[in-house]
Amino acid sequence: MYKITRPQAIERDSPNGYPECVLCGSNSPTDVHHIVSRAQGGKSELCNLATLCRSCHNAAHGVNAKEIRAKLLEIIKERTNTND
Repeated sequence: MYKITRPQAIERDSPNGYPECVLCGSNSPTDVHHIVSRAQGGKSELCNLATLCRSCHNAAHGVNAKEIRAKLLEIIKERTNTND
C-alpha cells in the first residue's frame, strides 16, 4: 500500500509542483512521515502520511512528538477534506 499512497502524499503536499514540508513550508528535500508510526499501529493510508523536511521530520520523532502529531493530523485532515 505504501508504494501507492506515498506518491499520493507527495502530490497532495506539492501545491506548486514541488513537495513541501507541511509544517514549515520548506521545499528542501522532504521525507514522507507516518503521523502515527507503524510501530504504534499506524497504517500507510494517505490520511496518515505527511511530507516533512528533514528538520521537521527529526523533530517529529523527538521530545515534541505528541504536539507535532496533533498539528499534523489537523493539517492533513484539512488537506484531505473532500467537502468542496
